[in-house]
Amino acid sequence: MSDSYLRRTVARLVRRPAAVVGLAVVAAFGLAGLLAPVISPYGLEEATSEFRAGPSQDHWLGTDMIGKDTFSQLLYGLRTSLWASLVAVTLAVVAGTAIGLCSGYFGGRTDQVLMRMVDAVLSFPGLLTAMVVVGLLGPSVLNAMIGLSVAFMPLFARLVRGQTLAVRQESYVEAALVVGSGPGRIIRRHVLPNVAPPLVVQASMTFGFALLAEGTLAFLGLSVQPPETSLGSLLRRGFGAVNDTPRLVLVPGLAITVLTLAFNAVADGLRDAMARGDADRVEGRL
Repeated sequence: MSDSYLRRTVARLVRRPAAVVGLAVVAAFGLAGLLAPVISPYGLEEATSEFRAGPSQDHWLGTDMIGKDTFSQLLYGLRTSLWASLVAVTLAVVAGTAIGLCSGYFGGRTDQVLMRMVDAVLSFPGLLTAMVVVGLLGPSVLNAMIGLSVAFMPLFARLVRGQTLAVRQESYVEAALVVGSGPGRIIRRHVLPNVAPPLVVQASMTFGFALLAEGTLAFLGLSVQPPETSLGSLLRRGFGAVNDTPRLVLVPGLAITVLTLAFNAVADGLRDAMARGDADRVEGRL
């Protein structure tokens, strides 16, 4: 991807207020989670003698049923949920891109075998696929990441395959073949740069879905295990006292909602900013 294209993309992106706000929200939440051990007023396992106390100077968001500071738990929950979503989406992008490139570029029997595998995964709901993987491997945040990556992988595989099929027909790819370029060089120089824009947009959108899915798995007890916490596990703990202390559900639930909307806003902005016609195709070097 050329520097001029990247500059144009950034210039288009900053002209979209919703995308800028979304990026700011994601950056703020991500930084808060990353610095949780430093900025949280209480430790992850530290409890006080105040049970279900309301917001105060000492406890900005109050305390939960066992006296833990809700604000501190929220910071650690953000840390876990965002990290789990990042790892799950990254694994899905890597695996899906590899499968899509091989399937779209080589075609034939390779395409048939790989796409039938992808279709088999797609035949089940994504969350069910993740639950099956976690059920086989055992409940843990690592296994939840693996399960979510398996569930999301077909999205990227099919996307990359379609883009690869389109790029493979371009004249500059045929020219590269004429001068003796091998598959590896063609994929690296010509296919990947043109696959990257839609891949980035899809990954941005999938982050929101991953956050919701990880929260669902954690709510069901299939992800993070005590004493660790995540936004979904905070929801699970707060649900038992939802009638008496609804803020224990509202706080993590609002965090998940805001982050999901922010990721979607960023994805929409990237989609518009990275949109381009045939004239913007990245031809690379022979």
